[in-house]
Amino acid sequence: MDLQTNSWDRRAVSELVDFLTENADKKYKSFNSSLIPNADSEQMIGVRLPKLREIGKKIAKGNPRGFITAADSDIYEIIMLKGIVTGLIEPNSFEDFRALCESFVTLIDNWAVCDTFCTSLKYVKKYRADFFEYVSICIDSDNPWLIRFALVVMLGNYLDEEYIDRVLDRCDKVKNSSYYVSMARAWLAATAVAKCPRQGIEYMKNNSLDKETFNRAVQKCVDSYRVDKETKIMLKQLKKT
Repeated sequence: MDLQTNSWDRRAVSELVDFLTENADKKYKSFNSSLIPNADSEQMIGVRLPKLREIGKKIAKGNPRGFITAADSDIYEIIMLKGIVTGLIEPNSFEDFRALCESFVTLIDNWAVCDTFCTSLKYVKKYRADFFEYVSICIDSDNPWLIRFALVVMLGNYLDEEYIDRVLDRCDKVKNSSYYVSMARAWLAATAVAKCPRQGIEYMKNNSLDKETFNRAVQKCVDSYRVDKETKIMLKQLKKT
């Protein structure tokens, strides 16, 4: 089908679903659904992420805004594509960029959709300061998926000398204890140790992380090839019992 079409409507989206079905892998569908327990396997087609990204890039070269408006579907791959395409749209302004993000984040209900969207956001650097303020506000949400979105965006775009202290401060103030928020906080803390060792290690020594999240962060550091042996030994000794 013509993925770069300018005429996205229900019929075109239906044709896209048929196209995705032609590119499905039943074994992958079974495997992928087992990794995302809170996603509805009945709404999964079974298309691998690299293929979805390839399709998303083609859609983005046509009428991406028309696509995200027309693609009103509960199908997992369509939601994934909406996130990928949304992230590739060149915004007219920061307000436009924020509006695009706010429109999509309401659809996030599992870690895969969340993390794929975060890694698809091409224009974060263009609005870096303003976007940091936006995701900082998201961290105060009661919605665990919005919090995870903010944390994953921060660990992917703001773990550097300019932002590291503010990122770790925001991470430390998260009150939500849900599993996928905890995993994102642990992932962020461990990545901070790898990318900004001085601040990351100091944070691991002095933080407000709950026991489960802290120990997950330690384990991620231990498993990381980017963390040196001495640091791993030291962090193991800090594990909470």
